[in-house]
Amino acid sequence: MKTATTLLAPPPHVPFNDAVEPAAGQIALPFPGMTPVLPAPVERGDARPIRERSARFMQALVEVLSGERPVRQLAAWMAPDVYAQLTSRLSAHARVPLRARSGRGARIVSVHVAMVHDEAAEIAGRMVHRGRSRAIAVRLELQETHRGDKVWRCTALVWA
Repeated sequence: MKTATTLLAPPPHVPFNDAVEPAAGQIALPFPGMTPVLPAPVERGDARPIRERSARFMQALVEVLSGERPVRQLAAWMAPDVYAQLTSRLSAHARVPLRARSGRGARIVSVHVAMVHDEAAEIAGRMVHRGRSRAIAVRLELQETHRGDKVWRCTALVWA
């Protein structure tokens, strides 16, 4: 019986330099010199002012969704209707603090910022909690407070 390391693979019939059409139902891999079929997400507009702040907000939001942080800590960051939606959904699921057995709680692993215009950004993120991935999308808008200061506030929130 041969082991996997001693098996010989036959040479490919088509060299990688030639264009290869995928079979029905397959997605082509991006070979050198070819453009990828599915483009990687890129940031639109100048996202530098909001990039770091949105990553911290998303991490705090992930901790709230997993039950590691109280929801009231996000009240200043959220529009009243979004905060009410979040609290009602969390109370419906009766979240209790859940610590991961490995000592690592929920964490945000990727954040993609798209500037809609100078005063609005849409952020998509991926969280990992107990070995499962979930998607989160928020819209942050620059709003004026009663003191006249400009602050970023979450005006829309969706997670799956």
